Amino acid sequence: MSYALTAACLPLLPLMGCGFYTVDARTESAILHMGVLTSMQSEPGVHCTIPCGQEIRTVSVKQNAMELPMAKVADANGNPVNVSAILNYRVVDAKKALLNIEDSQKFINMNAQAVLKQIVSSYTYDQLKGDHDMVNGQMRQMLQPLLITAGVEIGSMSLNDLAYAPEVAAAMLKRQQAKALVDARTLIVEGAVRIAQDAIIKLEEEGTVQMDDDQKVKIVTNLLTVTCSDSDATPTVSLS
Repeated sequence: MSYALTAACLPLLPLMGCGFYTVDARTESAILHMGVLTSMQSEPGVHCTIPCGQEIRTVSVKQNAMELPMAKVADANGNPVNVSAILNYRVVDAKKALLNIEDSQKFINMNAQAVLKQIVSSYTYDQLKGDHDMVNGQMRQMLQPLLITAGVEIGSMSLNDLAYAPEVAAAMLKRQQAKALVDARTLIVEGAVRIAQDAIIKLEEEGTVQMDDDQKVKIVTNLLTVTCSDSDATPTVSLS
C-alpha cells in the first residue's frame, strides 16, 4: 500500500519531503510503514525511504544515568530509612526499546524503584552502610532480567543517599552513641585487666616484693580504678 500511495502521489513528493530523514550519531531509528516495521537504521546521516505512511521512531544508544528519587523504606529491623540510588544503563537492542515498551524511561524508573525498595528492606541500616558493594551488586542482578524486554543493559546501580527518616533519626543517633560508648568502655576494661595482670606477674618474677592475695587484690583494684577512671587519679598517702 505504501508503494501504491507513493506512485499515486508522485507529483506531490517534493512537497512531502521525498521521505528523507536524519539519523544522529549514537542513535538508531525504526522505520515503519502503515504500522509495519520495514527497517532499522543505525548509520548516522541522511536517509531516504518511501514517504507515504511512514513513521520514524528513534532511540539513543548512548550511556545514560538516571537518579531514583528519595524513598522511605523500612529496613530489615523495621526502621524507616530515606534512600535514593543512581542507575547507569544503555540501550543495546533498539528494536526492543522502540517496539516493546510504550515509555522506556518510565518503565526503567518504575522497575528500578521496586528493586531498590525490595533490596533495602532485606538489610539493616548498618549492613546497607557497611556492605554497599554487595547491596549494589544485588540490585543490578535483580533489575537486569526485568529490563531485557526493553533492550536495556544495566551498567551499575548504586545507593546514593542513605539516612534514617527524621522521625527516628534522633533515637538512632543516641543508640549509635550508646553502642560506641559501650565498645570504648569494653576496650578500656580489657586493657586495664591486662595491665594489672602484667604488673602482678612482673613484680613476682623479679622478686622485688612478696605479696599475699589481699595485697594483690588491692593493687589490681587500684590499677583498674586509675586506668578506667574518666578523671585523673588523685594520689593519697596513708598515715597509719
